[in-house]
Amino acid sequence: MAYYIKFKIPEDIKASPKTGSLLKLFVGFLKIIIPQANPDYDKKIQYVRFWLIEFDNENSYPVREIGLDENHQSIVKMPYKKNYGYWTDNELKIEDFKKSFNTEEIDRDYFIKKWNQIT
Repeated sequence: MAYYIKFKIPEDIKASPKTGSLLKLFVGFLKIIIPQANPDYDKKIQYVRFWLIEFDNENSYPVREIGLDENHQSIVKMPYKKNYGYWTDNELKIEDFKKSFNTEEIDRDYFIKKWNQIT
């Protein structure tokens, strides 16, 4: 049975202007030598304020994810087409999300509705 969560990106994760500039430079350099994992969405991920994550079951890894903007509109969904994913492309389990973020359980219908907002 699938399991779904939602969480808001904490405000303190935002980088300072100096750190942000250095980070952008470093990421730009990496994109030259490493293929992008999410070519359609890399520029949109910075605008994600909420994440919806689908797991196969309560103890598994993420299988699908949706990024919502500040107005709760879907702006990224992964994996989708050429995009591997932001959270689905790592080794975090649901317990890791619960420890790191203020998560809330959501239902499947809400997840599917947001998933279908992007075609």
